[in-house]
Amino acid sequence: MSRSHRSDGTTGESVGASAGFAALAIGVAAALVPLRDELGSANAALLLVMIVVAAAAVTGRVGGVVTGVVASLAFNFFYTKPYLTLRIHSGRDVVTTVLIVVLGLAVGELGVARSRQSATRRSHLRSMRSLETIGALVSAGASSDEVWQEVRRGLVETLAVLDARFEVDEANAHLPLIERDGRVDFHDKKYLGEGFALPAIGATLNVEADGVRLGRIVLAPDPSAGVTREQRRTAVAMADQLAIALRGRQQSQSTS
Repeated sequence: MSRSHRSDGTTGESVGASAGFAALAIGVAAALVPLRDELGSANAALLLVMIVVAAAAVTGRVGGVVTGVVASLAFNFFYTKPYLTLRIHSGRDVVTTVLIVVLGLAVGELGVARSRQSATRRSHLRSMRSLETIGALVSAGASSDEVWQEVRRGLVETLAVLDARFEVDEANAHLPLIERDGRVDFHDKKYLGEGFALPAIGATLNVEADGVRLGRIVLAPDPSAGVTREQRRTAVAMADQLAIALRGRQQSQSTS
């Protein structure tokens, strides 16, 4: 899960691209003024709408709105009477001007939603690959230390946490627990677009095998990152793999 993008899909690059599309809208509107009578205001609006749609598709919500506002002002200034002013006499032109802005917002929202879905899908794929790697280590009889290193890496990636540590004592038994079905019982839930943020105070995963508690994994969440229930369930599966490795070490020590 990338942390370089804000929840609205805005990055430094998209802000620069938004300014570029806004400038393009002004430039196109001004360049077509000599053809205003032949082109007609409706066709001019369509050309500006194409620029707004492109801006929203490329840069998301911010680009769509910024370019939509600029394009609507350019349309108003160059193609509605009285020309070269921001006054509008025709109700139809008012509707056209407003629709250009609304269209930019709508397409931008669709772009943000698509970007979030793609990011979540990529995150799920990475989580499954990590789980496969952990399972392969356990099947190959890797040491519990090796398994833990891969589990920790997988948890940081899957849950976008700042840190994860394994403990055998009860010092953090009070922290909210991620249940086996992915639920977390706490009150102050914050939805961040991809999923809910983990509790700011931290969260834990039980590490147990054959009904025996072997310890817990304590997570230090990133309050700006949301994770889905499926990702939390994947984290539980990773903790189970660690439990198998720890249980195997205990059994080998008891027989040696």
